[in-house]
Amino acid sequence: MGNTPVLTVKNITKQFRIPAANELRAKQFTAVRDVSFQVMKGETFGIVGESGCGKSTVAKVLMGIEKPTAGEVWLSDTRIDNMPERKLRLIRPRFQMVFQDSGSSLNGRKRVGDILREPMAYHKIASGKALDMRVDELLEQVGLSAAMRDRYPHEFSGGQRQRICIARALSLNPELVVLDEPVSALDVSVQAQILNLLRDLQQQLGLTYIFIGHGLGAVHYISSRIGVMYMGSLVEYGSAEDVFSHPQHPYTRALLDAAPTAEPNQKGRNRMVLRGEMNWDQTGQTGCSLYSRCPYATPDCTAMTPMMQDVGGGHCAVCLRATDGPVAQAERSE
Repeated sequence: MGNTPVLTVKNITKQFRIPAANELRAKQFTAVRDVSFQVMKGETFGIVGESGCGKSTVAKVLMGIEKPTAGEVWLSDTRIDNMPERKLRLIRPRFQMVFQDSGSSLNGRKRVGDILREPMAYHKIASGKALDMRVDELLEQVGLSAAMRDRYPHEFSGGQRQRICIARALSLNPELVVLDEPVSALDVSVQAQILNLLRDLQQQLGLTYIFIGHGLGAVHYISSRIGVMYMGSLVEYGSAEDVFSHPQHPYTRALLDAAPTAEPNQKGRNRMVLRGEMNWDQTGQTGCSLYSRCPYATPDCTAMTPMMQDVGGGHCAVCLRATDGPVAQAERSE
């Protein structure tokens, strides 16, 4: 893993307008709020959180599918968030995306070989026999046979289709690959195969990943560093080992405690349970967005807005009590 940032995200916010019958009552919904992070060359930065927390919206902003309401997105030394579509199209080979639903992201009317050829032909990466050879090479690289290039997507299993999507992303030799829940729709055994494939490809090709998911095991397995999102904000980030072994934010701890375990000595452990459900309507609420659900909340948590603070070694959390509060004490006692 290098020290060169491939991606730099600075304070991005994304709002969506909620229409109403009376235009005066139309509201703005904030899906992503003031998110910042960097992704270094050769690493995997994982983004984890429950459904609806804003992680897929972050992915769309990074890819230019959605324009941020505020903030900046830099690919190496190139700012891409305010780039016109015409110019953005020219640098598309540098950053690619693999979606969750492989079935809908592949054109069912085209053969796999044509699906892989088109982006390379459009960006003039190869042509003629070299293009056909590259298609065969890509298929074999992701664990498929070159003879499969003449089949249609519906003739493949879900895991095989996801391998084709990965091959398509790699066809343009990208600097960055954004993986938006690429294994969540697959069986557990197939998930492991795809995760191992992604790790092998990263080692072979020096790839840089952003891996988005809500399955904690998959995110932990593949990620170098992890960011935890809650209600559109990044509430904790650090090395994968630090975040999983020493969570400093109550929401991170609750996510980990909610995951099932097969360890006999863990079945009777104390689990943190959040109160109620995630409520995006924060009208009139000040301070921490987790205040109404957090079992450790104090009056200070609603009176003061917590800031991201480093608790050691680049492990950061947005919690007033991250370094000396109940979460830190609980994990030190275990």
